[in-house]
Amino acid sequence: MASVRLAATRAAKVDVDVEAMVALMREAGTDRFIDAMLVFCRKCVGADFVSIFAYSGAGAPALVGTATTTAAENARKAALGYMQHFASDINFGLMSRRRPASYFTYQTADDIASSQYRRACYDRTGIADRFSLVCVDPARSTSVSMYRSRGNGRFSDRELDRAGALMPMLLASVDLHGGAKKAIPDRRSGKIEETQASLKSRHPRMSTRELEVAARVKAGMSARQIAADLGIAETTVITHRNGAYARMGVANLRELLLA
Repeated sequence: MASVRLAATRAAKVDVDVEAMVALMREAGTDRFIDAMLVFCRKCVGADFVSIFAYSGAGAPALVGTATTTAAENARKAALGYMQHFASDINFGLMSRRRPASYFTYQTADDIASSQYRRACYDRTGIADRFSLVCVDPARSTSVSMYRSRGNGRFSDRELDRAGALMPMLLASVDLHGGAKKAIPDRRSGKIEETQASLKSRHPRMSTRELEVAARVKAGMSARQIAADLGIAETTVITHRNGAYARMGVANLRELLLA
C-alpha cells in the first residue's frame, strides 16, 4: 500500500558500510556518483535501481542521474517513464506543499492507479516497488529513489526501516554532489534552446539530433543525462556527438565547449 510520512529529523542508529560511503563521497561531483550511490544502496538495503530527480515549479522534473544492477536500458526506460507520467506520482503530489520538509514515501507497482504510468515505468523494467526521500523546497525540490526488481521481491520492513535511517546521509551526499542545483541544467531557462539555435545558424549542415546533442553537451550534460532527456540510447548520443564534432571541425569536448 502506498504511504507518505514525514522523514525523521534525526537518523536512527544504523551500521554503515564505511568503505562504501567513503567511495560514494569521493565520487561527488563526477559522472560516477550515481553508480557509487547504487553500490552503496545495494550493499545497505538491497536496492536494484537508483534515481535522483530535481524539481522546479510545476514542470517536468530533471534527471540528475539513474543506474541499475539490471540491464542499463532498464534504468533509462524507468527514468523516461517517470518523466512522462510524473504528474501521476505521489512524490510529485508533495511538491504543492509550501513549507520546506522531507518525506519518506513508499509504493508498489500495484499501488499505481495510472495503468500507463505503471506500464511505462514499472512493468517494462521489471520494478516491484520503490521508496523515496522527497525534499520539498520552494526554490527547488529533490527526490532520491530506490527500487527493487521483481526478480528479487519487494523491500522488507527491515530494509525500509534501514532505508529511512540512511536517507538523511544519502541526501547529504546528493547535496555534496551538487544535486538539483548543478547536476543538470534547467531546460526551462531556454539556454539549451538558445545554444541550439546559435549552433544551427553557424553550422547549417548539422542534423537536428546533432544540434540537440551538441547544445546539451555545451550545457554540461553527460551522455547518460542527454540520453534520458532525448529518449535515445547513450551509444546514439555518442554517435551524434561525434557527428557534431565533425560538422563543427572540433576534435574533442574542450574544443566543442569553446566553439
